[in-house]
Amino acid sequence: MTQLIAESGSTKTTWSLVEGDKLLWSSRTLGLNPYFVDFKKLCMILRSLRNDLPDHSFEQIYFYGSGCSNLAMKNLISEAFSSVFPKIKIEVDTDLIAAARALFGSNSGIVAILGTGASCGLFNGEYFSDYVPSLGFSLGDEGSAGYFGKYIVRDYYYKILPIEISSYIDNHFDMNIDNTLNRLYKKEQGNAYIASFASVLAEFSTHVYTKHLIEKGIKSFVKLQLGYFDSIELKEIGIVGTVAAIHQKTISEILSREGWELVKVIKEPMDLLITYHMQSR
Repeated sequence: MTQLIAESGSTKTTWSLVEGDKLLWSSRTLGLNPYFVDFKKLCMILRSLRNDLPDHSFEQIYFYGSGCSNLAMKNLISEAFSSVFPKIKIEVDTDLIAAARALFGSNSGIVAILGTGASCGLFNGEYFSDYVPSLGFSLGDEGSAGYFGKYIVRDYYYKILPIEISSYIDNHFDMNIDNTLNRLYKKEQGNAYIASFASVLAEFSTHVYTKHLIEKGIKSFVKLQLGYFDSIELKEIGIVGTVAAIHQKTISEILSREGWELVKVIKEPMDLLITYHMQSR
């Protein structure tokens, strides 16, 4: 069977067309988080994708996306796919399920995402028996690129960033305050724009400011998201996402001090997600 598999965060969507055990085609588009991309834009992106596809004879689409834990948002994604691919079966699930299948397959574990946003859940090998409520960019996302980006941007404008980091930002971003506020509040994917500032942390990985901010963010993630599961005995966690991959050593050390064990980190889940579908479908 030929399948189109998509894994979507708030920043980007990775697409893979698979037939049996063969990868036929892959591509990337903008992220399709329905909280930040409206129905019209969703359909526009999907129509462009359809035009790029080398083959339209696939039977199934599996879409895993951020923002899809809410039924209304999940239905919005399904409707957009149905309008562009009307004769193809569509299955929509969360990006957290994608992370779980990539990290643990059919085994149990605590699953987390630390990318543009953050989420966490208790996976029993088939579904999530419990998960932390996703409060999004404004109220949650502890330890994510969005979380770190907010502090970096705030500290820049309040002039409390170290001078060398502030100078780096001046040279790599348009820091006109009107532009920043417009990108954040008026344009689509404002969360992804603010999250892009987290790249500064990798450039200044040994700086005391960076170390303090990462420590603060990961401790907040441990306290608020992993702390949600304090009553269970399972303490092994797997994490998917760019933040986890770049800062794996620091995160592992912090988790260990707090009584958790980081057992697996994946920057992007698609390759292992393809393997999962090849083996189980």
